[in-house]
Amino acid sequence: MFNHNYLLLLLIIFLSIFAKPFLCDPRATQAALICTNRTAVLERQPFVTNFLATMEAVTPLMVRQGYAAVVNGTGNTTVYTFGECMKDLSFNDCNLCFAQCKTRIVACFPFQQGTRGGRLFFDGCYLRYDDYNFFNESLSSTDKTVCGTKDFGGNTTVFGANAVELVRNLSAQAVKNDGFFVGSVSRGNVLVYGLAQCWEFVNGSACEKCLENAVSRIGSCTPKEEGRVLNAGCYLRYSTQKFYNNSITDERIEIGGGNKTAIIAGTSSAVALLLVVVLVVFFVNRKLVKKKRERKLLGALLTSVNKSKLNFCYETLEKATNYFHDSSKLGQGGSGSVYKVWDLYVKGIVHKAVDPVLAGNIQEEEAFQLLQIGLLCVQASAELRPSMSIVVKMLTNNHEIPQPTQPPFLNPTSAEISSPTTPTTCNSKPGSYIQSQGNSTSESWIEPR
Repeated sequence: MFNHNYLLLLLIIFLSIFAKPFLCDPRATQAALICTNRTAVLERQPFVTNFLATMEAVTPLMVRQGYAAVVNGTGNTTVYTFGECMKDLSFNDCNLCFAQCKTRIVACFPFQQGTRGGRLFFDGCYLRYDDYNFFNESLSSTDKTVCGTKDFGGNTTVFGANAVELVRNLSAQAVKNDGFFVGSVSRGNVLVYGLAQCWEFVNGSACEKCLENAVSRIGSCTPKEEGRVLNAGCYLRYSTQKFYNNSITDERIEIGGGNKTAIIAGTSSAVALLLVVVLVVFFVNRKLVKKKRERKLLGALLTSVNKSKLNFCYETLEKATNYFHDSSKLGQGGSGSVYKVWDLYVKGIVHKAVDPVLAGNIQEEEAFQLLQIGLLCVQASAELRPSMSIVVKMLTNNHEIPQPTQPPFLNPTSAEISSPTTPTTCNSKPGSYIQSQGNSTSESWIEPR
């Protein structure tokens, strides 16, 4: 018979999911996460220590110059880390985007698996770590082409031609313009926007080579409304929506009558001032809407949390706990437990999550069923979570207990697992997750903007 302790466990799991804070920035949309593990890590702890040191050192450099390259360690435990923001981002947007990069890159599991390398592409910034010097690398075997999910609704022939013409011109101009260019093409009442950027240490012929490769591959995305090429040394994107920052000069490439002309549209001080006012109103209104939504979801709990002296920002907690090192652990947090529950479930040894004090007082099968119900209740997609009435039936053996499929610590459109101890290849809309076994592992979370 299940007692109130089991229900308390379920409550902790629920709160760990719904009370979790998150940052919000329109350009911090994850395009892809690529993880590689070429060889086994014989000295994982020194590698992880060096990884944490580079993550700490890269932030102040990003704040000062918008990009950073850091090296820490010696021998086969050396870690190289590089980060850069898109050059159209404002100072604040760059910091917000990169802060989210740091929290998401750990999805490559450098702590648990000692993964030797990881690349995270956001639409506004980029972060990579590896065990070799890749700073001036332009192309690699893990480069990706990511296409949107929605087809263009108009003349696809004109759209495709405009998109290809745009990225070709952007790439040529970026090589001449410090590795960065944005612009648009308008022809046949079809407008397409784009951005091309080489990373800081990839310049000259290396930048040109990287962008030429990107142009040759991005055409495969048409007639999709969006397309991205995520190379080791550069980033190329086109879209039907204007996604780049309006505060920079708009390089518009117009095509008509067989002639191409570039129009440089400067922004006057009056327009700039108006833009600032509009942005302030927008962000204030968005903040109010967000707070209203949070109050509706969390009610009195949110008020208590906001007034509490224990309400710290993520960066403060990160530094205070040495990146949540075990030596700083005081108690048992809900989110950590949920992750370990999931980890043991995938490995088929979920019975190891049972508290030792319950030894002899609960059967292994009973514990497995309870924890499986808990995992069902915290799946990433709310539609997959059972109602409380169904949970009660499961607890009383009056309802079949299905297999949970979506870990709560991932984006609900990002990943699924089908059963314990079974590697999977799953697709979800609009994202997908791919995992393969062997000496080389590639994991991708893809979310079109």
